[in-house]
Amino acid sequence: MNKATFPIVALFIGIFIQVVLKITISENGETAMPLLTLLLMTEFGMIVCIVGVIMGGKLLLNKAGFNLRLALAVTGCAALAIMLGIEGLDLWHYVNSVG
Repeated sequence: MNKATFPIVALFIGIFIQVVLKITISENGETAMPLLTLLLMTEFGMIVCIVGVIMGGKLLLNKAGFNLRLALAVTGCAALAIMLGIEGLDLWHYVNSVG
C-alpha cells in the first residue's frame, strides 16, 4: 500500500467503525457491546482518521495538480475524526453518569 491510498483506507475504516457504533448504541443509551470495547473503537477510528488527514494533507500540498479523490478522502477523514471524537466523549459522559 502506498501513501496515496492510506487516506482512502482510513476513510473506509472510519465509516465502518461509525456504522458499528450507530448499530450497537440504542436511543436510550443502552449498548449491545461492552463500553470499553466501544471506547477503544472510537479512539482507534479517530486516530486512524487523523493519520489519514495528515498523510493526505501532506500529499495534497506536495503534488502539483489537484486530486479530487484524495481531497474528498481527506475531508471525509476529517469529518469522521470529529464525529468519532464526539461519540467517544458521549460514551465517557455515559460511563460517568452510570458509575
